[in-house]
Amino acid sequence: MKIKSAWAVQSFLLCFLFNLALGALIFYMAGRCLEALNQWVSPLIGDGAPALPDELHMALGGFVAFSAQARGYLLPLLAVLTVAITFLLWFFVFLVGGRQIRRAGELSISPPGPEPESEESKVQPT
Repeated sequence: MKIKSAWAVQSFLLCFLFNLALGALIFYMAGRCLEALNQWVSPLIGDGAPALPDELHMALGGFVAFSAQARGYLLPLLAVLTVAITFLLWFFVFLVGGRQIRRAGELSISPPGPEPESEESKVQPT
């Protein structure tokens, strides 16, 4: 039983570290993408911007507000998704690993049986 509990802890830590690294990478890249989109739009609505129709100016202003809100919700959203995916991945890894541990234990306990005869030993010399 100690082996299964050790496997549970080790597999959870491995899944957690892997998903933490993946979540951090996604957070970094999403933040950079939102920043790049904001830099593309800011010259169109800032000082010295070209004369744009009012509807387009309002739409671009709404996009900047949306970008700021998305950046604010990015960390909590990625944290929840990372935790959920970590537990889901850990559950499947734990089940598969537990099954392998049980099979290895059964193989080590059972006595070796007679070896199957090969085709060469079945042939009788005449």
